[in-house]
Amino acid sequence: MACLQRGWSVLPIHAGTQYDKHPHSRALIETGYSRVDDEGTLHATWKPLQVTPPTEVQVRAWFRESAQKGLALVTGQVSGRIVLDFDGPAGCDFAHALGIRPHVRTGGGGYHWHLQAPGWPVRNVVGKVTSGAPDCVDVRGDGGNAVLPPTQTRKGPYVYLRDPVELDTLEQVPVALREALGLVAPVTVPVSVPTVPLPRGDERYPSERLLDWAVQKVHSGELGGRNDVGYRLAWALFNNGYSPDEVRRVGDTYVALVGQLTRPAYTRDEFLASVRSAWNAPRGEAWGSAREEVVQRPRSSAEALEEIFHQLAPEEQLRAAALLAGEWAAQQRGLDDTVRYLRLIGHGEAVRTARQAFLAHERGQSVDGTLAGFLSARRVRYG
Repeated sequence: MACLQRGWSVLPIHAGTQYDKHPHSRALIETGYSRVDDEGTLHATWKPLQVTPPTEVQVRAWFRESAQKGLALVTGQVSGRIVLDFDGPAGCDFAHALGIRPHVRTGGGGYHWHLQAPGWPVRNVVGKVTSGAPDCVDVRGDGGNAVLPPTQTRKGPYVYLRDPVELDTLEQVPVALREALGLVAPVTVPVSVPTVPLPRGDERYPSERLLDWAVQKVHSGELGGRNDVGYRLAWALFNNGYSPDEVRRVGDTYVALVGQLTRPAYTRDEFLASVRSAWNAPRGEAWGSAREEVVQRPRSSAEALEEIFHQLAPEEQLRAAALLAGEWAAQQRGLDDTVRYLRLIGHGEAVRTARQAFLAHERGQSVDGTLAGFLSARRVRYG
């Protein structure tokens, strides 16, 4: 019960079986964590645990029969902490190179490093499939979970290496790694919405513009929550002639962009339910032609930075300007051009930043991070 006393939300999992580390469906269903799908089938769900921790009575019921069961932390705002997972020998070497003090040794010989959850939602990240991120590091954020000691998995036991109450902060993670893993607050970029009717014919309004509109509406809250906007996105796509398969593909990107913005997480299943409803709804007006849209998405990383620069904190402005200057130095864009552009976007130390970047390039010093990574970490889209 120590986990509950610390304010954590926890989850029963399989341990030492072929379903190692998966949520324990029977234990969840027996304590009321279940849902019924469209076909009337009962399924276990731990989504409520992403909002509210279980009670002592429920936890005791989970472990009344403790054989081949383990415990996992529900990460994110609900527990006040996220976890960086350093996987295997490569992950251990990387953690040692960073000089961190991990909290847990995993059953597979890796590390878990517990960090204080920031004031904004943190996405779950798999390093191996995330561009720019280390293959050996994953992030367990809002809507995620991480195995807790003393769980015994098939690969071995999970063991505390330090007191979990001693929580570290994101500021202790190197800036470039934070950006690579998306551990920075997102920036909202306004998107213009055209209202001109779509001309008759085969031309369709671009799905990426509809997606931009939907993401902006989620951030502004003008049309309700992610579920409400997801329905409107699906309906608008159908109105513009997109097939159900195409709508689902757009939906996958929509869920990836907004699914973890708040808890509980917004899922693909929820979007697919909206797709079914929108498909059966009466059709509405199509959107305007792409060539009639006044404002386009930024085409380059420099243009994207120009749009959001005024929204960044001073230290973020300095880092972004340095990354841009470093890349332009490597591209031999010219010192004067770099200074002019930095002044244009509102950087007060344009001359100093540009000179330092060009001097570092001449000395062969590498840049720690990329502008593309900086923007991606803040959910800024361009191109």
